[in-house]
Amino acid sequence: MQKPKLKTVNVTCPHDCPDTCSLKVTVDMTLKKAVHLTGDNTHPITKGFLCNKVNHYLDLVYNENRVLYPHIRIGPKGKNAKFKRVSWDHALKLVTKNLKDTEKKYGGDAIQPYSYSGTLGMLGYWGMSERFWNKMGAARLGRTICIAAASTAGIYTYGAACGPAIDEVPNNDLIILWGTNIVSTHVHMVPFVEEAKKKGAKIICIDPRETRTAALSDWHIQPKPGTDAALALGMMHLIVKKKKHDVAFLKKHTSGYEGFLKEVLPKYTPEKVSRITGLKKEVIIQLAQEYGASKKTYIRPNYGLNRHRNGGMMVRAIMLLPAITGAWRNKSSGVFVGSIEEMWNVDLGKLQRPDLLDGKNPRSINMIKIGEALNDKKLNPPIKSLFVWNSDVANCAPDTTSVRKGLKRQDLFTTVHETFWTDSCNYADVVLPADTALEHLDLNAPYGHYYFSLSQPAIKPLGESKSNQDLFRELAKYMGYKEKCFNQSDESMIKDMIDSKHNPLFTGITYEKLKKKGWMKGNVSHKRRDYLKKGWPTKDGKIQIYSEDTKKLGLGAYPNHIEEFKDKKLKKKYPIQILSPATHQFIGNSFVPVERLRNMASRPTIEISKKDADKRKIKDGDLCKIYNGVGETYAYAVVMESMLEGVASTQKQYRGSLVKNGVNANALNTQDVTDMGEGPIFYTVLAQIKRA
Repeated sequence: MQKPKLKTVNVTCPHDCPDTCSLKVTVDMTLKKAVHLTGDNTHPITKGFLCNKVNHYLDLVYNENRVLYPHIRIGPKGKNAKFKRVSWDHALKLVTKNLKDTEKKYGGDAIQPYSYSGTLGMLGYWGMSERFWNKMGAARLGRTICIAAASTAGIYTYGAACGPAIDEVPNNDLIILWGTNIVSTHVHMVPFVEEAKKKGAKIICIDPRETRTAALSDWHIQPKPGTDAALALGMMHLIVKKKKHDVAFLKKHTSGYEGFLKEVLPKYTPEKVSRITGLKKEVIIQLAQEYGASKKTYIRPNYGLNRHRNGGMMVRAIMLLPAITGAWRNKSSGVFVGSIEEMWNVDLGKLQRPDLLDGKNPRSINMIKIGEALNDKKLNPPIKSLFVWNSDVANCAPDTTSVRKGLKRQDLFTTVHETFWTDSCNYADVVLPADTALEHLDLNAPYGHYYFSLSQPAIKPLGESKSNQDLFRELAKYMGYKEKCFNQSDESMIKDMIDSKHNPLFTGITYEKLKKKGWMKGNVSHKRRDYLKKGWPTKDGKIQIYSEDTKKLGLGAYPNHIEEFKDKKLKKKYPIQILSPATHQFIGNSFVPVERLRNMASRPTIEISKKDADKRKIKDGDLCKIYNGVGETYAYAVVMESMLEGVASTQKQYRGSLVKNGVNANALNTQDVTDMGEGPIFYTVLAQIKRA
């Protein structure tokens, strides 16, 4: 028997995760099929280890649930929608006719693109698609659904959400994992935390839930959800009171520290913070003592915090802790919210070509409020054409019931470009097949570390699937757009992005080097990034303890605790705060088609305290109805002694079609936005729970 001819290709995991794993894909050249996938063990961060999800990536690529050909709907919209396979030519003629007709009759604002993080490859996320919509003058989309509050807090405070990445963790004596379950959502940070622990560092997990990360920590602290700003301010109060703050650092590197120390911090006594957070005074005092005693401290908040109504202010308060102690003096210490502002800093003018707008000024709709926009009879013009890619809008947006009501409108033409048959496809007029990361070229920049990677195509697109880039190139042709930029190759666009003059992190990096090696570290030592010498990227080069930006928003110039729920009657009617963190087996619902992973997370669950369960005669495994004035969903009870009374937790973005009534926990969520950044308030949710 002839030995198969094998080829190994460098690929990058494109899913919404801080780690952006470098992969090695083995292709059988005779079969023209990927036969093996493993992590790249030479990568300094991901080190060849893959999470349980990506270990099954080939099961995703060769899944029977893939959309492989264009389809048009031939029946009613909704759960039991039926489709007919058609040619690409037929499908694109339908789509472009709708776009042209809509633009002519209603204007570009009636055409609403909708996308997010189905791929975090930089081209797939915001490359050719943005050129296309700019040329058309279609409405803009406010992409705020993930990190808007945290990013805005970082910009208001430090000029960017910057800081030492996870490979600096072992150089610290105290690590606080604040509102982050790294074992499930940032697994490649775990070895660095464990290394720090071996060197003698203390690991503290601050989270209302008992998570996998809490289990690996030395100390788990459980404040009430939404009270983290009060806890951070209480820590700073005690640090200043004990004179453990770095006065010299505050004078040189911060703006407004005097008023903060005199006017704000004295209010946050251990007694007051205890009442707000539900923590014992002794816990608050000990936490402050331990943080204040060490200058080598590392805080890693994650994005769950920013999904509270007061999320921006909570992140802002936490971010100031290393400024108070002067921990920033140690290059490995500080606070790390993410690296996206730095890593994704490319020349958008060159990439997205806003000049194609040619004077047009399209309206912008916040993706959080897409349900509201689709159902708004006063919106002028109404949304008549919806184009969805890189997102499952029927599941991921807040107030799911409202969103699906809008999607069912008979006068709405919806196009979905998707890899799998999702719930959103059921509302589409046209479904177009999308490829996977193994089937196209892209540049990847993580938000959890500082290593760029090039994802190269290992196999040809399956069936008739196309990348986001190729789809919008085709659409441009069918629309009759003649600009040369629509013919620019992916390789050429990537080379344009790798521009060290625009972003010094690219210094020393070339396309050719990335192609050969697969990954390269960004130049984090460049002079512009030396904040202690050059200043932070703020207006005055200092950390903004006093912020004119937050003052203009009506939040006050200084960080403060803001109560999440001011309506006491609502709190009484719906006494359980619902959290919806990421699942261990899925990223959103991206891996739901993989049977093995779906079996591991066999059904939606709701973690509930024993006290709350006993009050409602709920037993472990009972099917429960979770409901409020916005909507309802169903999940199976997991009764936990460790869960805080008045708090419950269910999975984020679990595919609605797998839930009893067809919608996930987002059905409980309003379309209200956060205190800053206009992000979602997925965690500021009150509901009631009962046995179904």
